[in-house]
Amino acid sequence: MRGLAVALSVSLLACAGAENDASSPSDAAGDLSMIGAWDAQLSLQHAYPLGLRAPADHRICGTIGFVENHNHSRFSIGEMPTLGVYDLDLARLGLDWLNDNSYPAAVASVVDRAGAERDRTPRDSITIVLNPGSQERIVLRGQASADGIDGDWTAQSARGTATGSFSLRPHDGNRSRC
Repeated sequence: MRGLAVALSVSLLACAGAENDASSPSDAAGDLSMIGAWDAQLSLQHAYPLGLRAPADHRICGTIGFVENHNHSRFSIGEMPTLGVYDLDLARLGLDWLNDNSYPAAVASVVDRAGAERDRTPRDSITIVLNPGSQERIVLRGQASADGIDGDWTAQSARGTATGSFSLRPHDGNRSRC
């Protein structure tokens, strides 16, 4: 049932994002927009040191979709948060959490360019939090380029810290998922 809800949500997000230019993560004004569907790839570099079992894979692929956050929800992590859902089999990377049946939510925030220049952080720094309401969440931090978004992720739990890298590309139905 949960898989059906995720698939439906991602499909709706893909339709909502169809008005965005799929060839670039930027809108006409030149500011990065996370709104729409993204093909995601997560690679595991370091598994939880106290993991329940060895990860089944070291790379997974899936989809993350975002819609505009009109009410600036309590999960806001930046100036312009965007809400979303994801379809990623995190358990294959050893990121399966016990007693967590939460909805696969995502929150994205883009560092504003003026603040980035003032703080000397890279332009278009993006932070995405998977499972933002959970005790165990995954934080993805990356930079945008003409191709998409690339960066690193970190997951922390009572089992330690797991890390890896990720890439997001505007959704392309013709592209192989992995």
